[in-house]
Amino acid sequence: MSYLGSKAASGVYQRIIAEMPPHDTYIETHLGGGAVMLRKPPARHNWGIDIDPETVEAFNQGNPDFLDRLADTLFIDVGDAVEFLRCFDYASAGRVLIYSDPPYLHETRSSSARYRHEYTVGDHYRLLGLLCSMPENVSVIVSGYPSSVYDNALPGWRSKEFQAMTRGGVRTEKIWMNYPEGGRVLARVRR
Repeated sequence: MSYLGSKAASGVYQRIIAEMPPHDTYIETHLGGGAVMLRKPPARHNWGIDIDPETVEAFNQGNPDFLDRLADTLFIDVGDAVEFLRCFDYASAGRVLIYSDPPYLHETRSSSARYRHEYTVGDHYRLLGLLCSMPENVSVIVSGYPSSVYDNALPGWRSKEFQAMTRGGVRTEKIWMNYPEGGRVLARVRR
């Protein structure tokens, strides 16, 4: 499945997976084509969330072997990422890793391509604010193009940039992480 913002390009999903700390529960918001989820070692419990029913249906239809293999530990849901994360029971989930790959900010895009469910700048701030307030047992990776919105909203988080091949050519992709090399959670923003 080809999906705007896909991480399936050579080198992209590998860079993200290489930064993942040990975890018992994996949550991938804004699932899209699920390139990272499909390629990482599965956790004990795996959640994929996307607000677009067509995207979730395409993921389910396109990956029957993956769904069968993880049948008892995989949950793919249609829903809003922020609402899902707000309601999730982190206390009983062990070590949690959230990988969040929201729609690219409009200001960082080089094409006019659009998602079926866009994010406003306010939606980005709402998501990032929630991710900054996660409990201590939750590690977070957020991906996107370099952005002052993300840099300012994620103070104290480490980041890495790398080159990614897109439909429009080579772009710089960036990931922000709330834990240092080695996996312990870094700065928390208290609100």
